[in-house]
Amino acid sequence: MIIFVGTKERGFFCEDVAKKQNTSCEYVNAHIHIEEQVADIMNYRENCEYLVIDIEQYADDAEMIIDRILKIRDAVNCKIIIYAVSYSPQSEIISGLYEKGIKNYIFSTYLSDKKEDLELCINGYYENFGYEKKRGIIFGDIEEEKEGDEKTQVITIGVAGSVRRMGTTTQALQLVKYLSFKGYRAAYIEMNNHGYAFSVAKSYKEAQKDDVDGVVRYQSVDMYYKADRLKEIQDKGYEYMIYDYGVYSEHDFNKVSFLEKDIQIFVVGSKPDEFDSTYDVIKNNFYNEAFYIFNFTSDSEKKDLMELMDEKSNYTFFAESAKDPFTYCNSDIYEKIIPVENRITTNAKKRIFQKEEIKMDRQTITYLS
Repeated sequence: MIIFVGTKERGFFCEDVAKKQNTSCEYVNAHIHIEEQVADIMNYRENCEYLVIDIEQYADDAEMIIDRILKIRDAVNCKIIIYAVSYSPQSEIISGLYEKGIKNYIFSTYLSDKKEDLELCINGYYENFGYEKKRGIIFGDIEEEKEGDEKTQVITIGVAGSVRRMGTTTQALQLVKYLSFKGYRAAYIEMNNHGYAFSVAKSYKEAQKDDVDGVVRYQSVDMYYKADRLKEIQDKGYEYMIYDYGVYSEHDFNKVSFLEKDIQIFVVGSKPDEFDSTYDVIKNNFYNEAFYIFNFTSDSEKKDLMELMDEKSNYTFFAESAKDPFTYCNSDIYEKIIPVENRITTNAKKRIFQKEEIKMDRQTITYLS
């Protein structure tokens, strides 16, 4: 029997594999805390052959998740398979599990690849041959560069919103444009199910879509939409990678992955239908190191909001209006959040602006929500 720990919507691919293996598939209900699922998992201990755990559902820290999975492994005589589509193999939780002997993972985004990964895990392929040949994935520390080679140090930035339509994606793209404007290589990584990169590819004929690398290129921005190819993306020489995690309260928000990023940013709002979610984020001790960007805020509200932010006021900023996500609004808030040396001369900046203005004049813009 295959047991999927998580929602049926995310684990339904296991059912087809179960049929091929001449066995059945059952589910343990999703929960933000793995401890709450242990009893239900133990109820299957006599019949479970393969336990597939979706670690993206948890709000627990990596240490807690690793500890409980290892205890389950020791208590239930079955093969543990980790469903971790949006995780890097070098992340704290994956590295921790791998070091403790958990060798089977599903990183793939496409349905057919998920099924194949599950079958290969069941058959022991990945335990014996690893992931490099089949998926190009290396676990643990990346091999040291050869003498004379230089490895680009990548700074990771996670962006999440308090509610939908808060402008989270716009802020993530503005960060990419800001860093590019300063002369740095930056990329946008879609870590949610909103499908923004696909929408851009469909809406703009100038957009270039590469299904092999899983990237849409538009207005000098590389937007990656295949989370299972993070290893390849990290090797492309980007200096900054901006991850768009969508809405923090939605079921697919990857809290552990978000907290692992070097810089964490929440996009929040002050309107009546936004403020409850905003307040929940502000008061959550998990996010004490985060920056906060208020979007769509009137000048009359700013003083009261800064008082509300209290000790977090030094990490609080108000976004400038950015009607087009791909046109840099030249706000100084990004300089304060990510202060970097300017690598581009004034004349070069003028040429960039002129080039973008020409592009904007030649096309009809369809704004995406």
